[in-house]
Amino acid sequence: MVAIEITAATVKIGDQLVVGGRPYTVCDMTALASGGKLLHFHGGESFHMGCFTALWASRHISQLPGFIPPRPRRYERTRR
Repeated sequence: MVAIEITAATVKIGDQLVVGGRPYTVCDMTALASGGKLLHFHGGESFHMGCFTALWASRHISQLPGFIPPRPRRYERTRR
């Protein structure tokens, strides 16, 4: 597992977030018209992630030989 910075554009199912000191695992998500996402967790909770919200998450990365882990992208698309 590695810690990466995620936004609404880069969050994936299976990411583990810590919100309010409690760990949550994303099991489903819904895209919103505003560009954000509604994340659904295994316990039945949900979290609205705005399009400019940046959080840290733990993600399982493949340990295959020759695999290059992705670099975190900060502020991929910014408002002008």
